[in-house]
Amino acid sequence: MSGGWGRDMMDYGGGGAGMSGGGGRGGGSGGRIYVGNLPADVREKDLEELFYKYGRIRDIELKSKRGLAPFAFVRFEDPRDAEDAVYGRNGYDYGHCRLRVEFPKPSRGRGGGFGGGPRGRNGPPSRRSEFRVLVSG
Repeated sequence: MSGGWGRDMMDYGGGGAGMSGGGGRGGGSGGRIYVGNLPADVREKDLEELFYKYGRIRDIELKSKRGLAPFAFVRFEDPRDAEDAVYGRNGYDYGHCRLRVEFPKPSRGRGGGFGGGPRGRNGPPSRRSEFRVLVSG
């Protein structure tokens, strides 16, 4: 159903380094993409119409709070479809908005990240890391 550019390149081994096995840049996203810079009146149906041609959509999460620009997460059944959607729709002019479509950044609330330790309540991340220095003499 979706034979986009990225899919064709991977099927024929032309995807470049890092595109085998778990996929390319979005390999860890599980087929999930972020869609930002959406118009205020966007609906889930609009997003479905915008992305259905890239593959079967499993889920759409539209996040819209009053006063803030809406954004969404779209999850495809096949992670390769997500790669095609990022390639095809990032920078796409949708009404008066230029869409920002990319793989989601890892969430901050799971530890790891900079410093390796959990984030304080409102402060910067801990300076501690998982690395240790052993001094022997």
